[in-house]
Amino acid sequence: MAVVLPGDGVLELVRTATDRVVIAAPYIKSPTLRRILDAVPETVSECICVTRWLPEDILTGVCDLEILENIAGARGGHLLVHPHLHAKYYSNGRDSLVGSANLTARGLGWHTPSNVELLVSLPAEFAGLAEWEHALLSSAVRATEELRDHIRRQVDALRENESPHRLPEVEDDTAIEVEQTLWVPHCPTPDRLWQVYRGRGSDTMVSSAFEAAQEDLAALSPPQGLTQDLFTAYVAGIMKQMPLLTEIDKLAAAGLTDTQAHEFLTDNLGDTVAEGGHAQVWRVVKLWLVHFFPGSYRLETGQEVLVKGRELPPR
Repeated sequence: MAVVLPGDGVLELVRTATDRVVIAAPYIKSPTLRRILDAVPETVSECICVTRWLPEDILTGVCDLEILENIAGARGGHLLVHPHLHAKYYSNGRDSLVGSANLTARGLGWHTPSNVELLVSLPAEFAGLAEWEHALLSSAVRATEELRDHIRRQVDALRENESPHRLPEVEDDTAIEVEQTLWVPHCPTPDRLWQVYRGRGSDTMVSSAFEAAQEDLAALSPPQGLTQDLFTAYVAGIMKQMPLLTEIDKLAAAGLTDTQAHEFLTDNLGDTVAEGGHAQVWRVVKLWLVHFFPGSYRLETGQEVLVKGRELPPR
């Protein structure tokens, strides 16, 4: 492994690409992206760019909407959006640069003063790297002109409201002082969560389900202005990061019965759930997994067994 200067390293990486370039960074500025794309050889047939593209990022100027046109002009270029992206990753198929540098002039050392950044070179065969890239690309949403225009309207709305907002990287200080609790979903109708996020559902849902959806949204804290696809990707991304659901995912590979799940939740949640409440938690968790990961999970044997597979054929 070798430590390299961010800007020089990224340029050299793309210049030596032969058929594919992948760029992933939460913050991408249009002039910086154009400079990188200009260095991509003609032999490259696919250029993939992944960013966060949150309205707050556009409003604060750390990312540009114009990057959609920039990447569309590249050979085989397309832009993907992942609302949870925090990693900075650059790959030419043989080598990768991983570290802290966003695709901005300050991040790559092309602006004075520049940020203090670090990118480390890793070979393509580095353990887990290819799997990480595949997981990122498969869980991202394709950017379109419609999505860009939607985000622009959200940015305009945020600007007009002139309400104070936190930068995406800023944590709530109160969260540090409060003992962390393990969140599990509560809303028994995950298909209605999107409607509640949009400010609807109070007059069409059972009050307990509506209140549970509000509690779940408060815990998930999705950014304002997401489209339905991005909202789904956002929730799915959080669920994938939950250690509890990671273990459930492993157990479901062999088929997880309700009885086994109740025992697992009892062992892991303990007295954080009221007596007898583990069965209800499991009913809700099953519904969320099937809803947010329809290609991966299925309920069988009268809804009593959760089955996980790579690609489950449609019924």
